[in-house]
Amino acid sequence: MTQIKIRYSIEADLPGLFAIDQQIWNTKNSPGPILARTLTDYANNYPAGSQLVAVVGNQVLGMISWNPLPPFSSARFTWDIGIGVSPMAQHQGVGRQLMTRLKTEAKAHGIHRIELRVLSTNLVARQFYAQQGFQVEGVGRDAFYLDGQFVDDYSLAVLLD
Repeated sequence: MTQIKIRYSIEADLPGLFAIDQQIWNTKNSPGPILARTLTDYANNYPAGSQLVAVVGNQVLGMISWNPLPPFSSARFTWDIGIGVSPMAQHQGVGRQLMTRLKTEAKAHGIHRIELRVLSTNLVARQFYAQQGFQVEGVGRDAFYLDGQFVDDYSLAVLLD
């Protein structure tokens, strides 16, 4: 693959990011429907500059977003994250590069902890997160009912210091 660049999102990235968002979420990796049904919804949820994106030229390959944990100031050193990589760019190091850059950005902002949730049915993501240093901290047993079966919800985190 050509040189991947990781940078903050710009307005021109939004259609590509929205397209990836529409492609990747399903009942194997998400407990609910896609929240952003239109490009406008997506832009309102993730305005330019609010995500790190992986690009080759002008082609968006993936994104990673983060949110502080409101409303407590005591949680100001924790980010909750979400990551997505285009199906055509998966298993090529895009997610790893996004995660590496996110950790650098988090440290620069004084963040100590990064956390996320992942469904038990999303084995590829669970393996990826383990490779990135995330550890399982909790399991919501049978938390969701998807495709005719109960699915566990894992809480994972990595400490940066």
